[in-house]
Amino acid sequence: MPRLRLDFEVRSNLVKYSDGTLSLCYQCGTCTASCLLSPNLGVRSLMARAQIGVVDDSNAWKCVTCKYCEVTCPRGVKIADVVRGMRIVLYEKKIVPERLVDGLWRIYEDGNPLGSPRRERSLWTRGLKYSQGEAEVLIYTCCMNAYDRRLQGVARSLVEVLSKANVSIAIASEGESCCGDLVYNIGEEYYLEELASNNVSLMEKLKPSIILTLSPHCYNMFKNVYPRYNAKPPAPVVHYTVYLSELIASGRLKPGRLEANVTYHDPCYLGRFNGVYEEPRTILQHIDGVNLVEMEHNRENSLCCGGGGGAFWSENVEARGVTRVRLREALDTGASIMSTACPYCIRMFEDELKVAKYTVNIVDVLELLRESLR
Repeated sequence: MPRLRLDFEVRSNLVKYSDGTLSLCYQCGTCTASCLLSPNLGVRSLMARAQIGVVDDSNAWKCVTCKYCEVTCPRGVKIADVVRGMRIVLYEKKIVPERLVDGLWRIYEDGNPLGSPRRERSLWTRGLKYSQGEAEVLIYTCCMNAYDRRLQGVARSLVEVLSKANVSIAIASEGESCCGDLVYNIGEEYYLEELASNNVSLMEKLKPSIILTLSPHCYNMFKNVYPRYNAKPPAPVVHYTVYLSELIASGRLKPGRLEANVTYHDPCYLGRFNGVYEEPRTILQHIDGVNLVEMEHNRENSLCCGGGGGAFWSENVEARGVTRVRLREALDTGASIMSTACPYCIRMFEDELKVAKYTVNIVDVLELLRESLR
């Protein structure tokens, strides 16, 4: 067995990244027992190494940062933050999966991890009415919704629904760039600071009252991460499910009718990261004719799609098993539709369906709401 070299500076940094909670871990093993990737990911071993300043390069990149282990941790250890701390150290040592490095370069050169041309970022808005100046809400478009043809329809659905509620909309058709979720999960601190500053500067020019996000990952970056890098957005950041549920409660938006048996998947970055559980369900429950049925694991105990923490871009093989388990849970409810509110989740599930060929449709909550209004 190779000797481990203790590094007190690394240990100190990992404690700092976890807000001191790393020191609370007493190696009970609950994290490993509950980890969705176990036994392929040894969380207990990872934490033991972190406590002595040893970086676990294999497990650190496998983790999908879903925080499922944190729900069961009896000591409240911020395990996902420890993992990210390790990634910061690994990035400095240039120990990063090649696919993630490729994604990082695409963001640097093209403004998005897909490598699509910057000039095509706003093509999804063709034919839609919106402002490039002051408006009630500024829609920030996730890279996936901007470039992926399947997900462009979700973005268009948001504009159509808001128009039905007579909400004035602004979209940054020029200058918008990646929120930096992948950059953050790789551990590239300096570029993230620059990216955050540039995005906030663009928002400030548009003077929004509310910044509306389609992706929970963008929502998490703007709300929780950017302020730590001296780049606080100039207006409250709200995920679209929260905003639309408020419009429904105020009577400005009245969902129509749609006959369907639907189950809802809680995205990790919307639920466990930000506590948004009821608002997407509120939208679905207000659509006349929708029968909402819950999966065995829901809300804070929801399973993961397998795409978080950069896993979507690294093609994490272990995470694919998590994706399939969640699809089986959806099938067990008897629902014909599995709805969610995250572009990564939609893509992870739909890609897995190409192999698994289960009989369930994956849709965004927005798509169901838009359909009910027609």
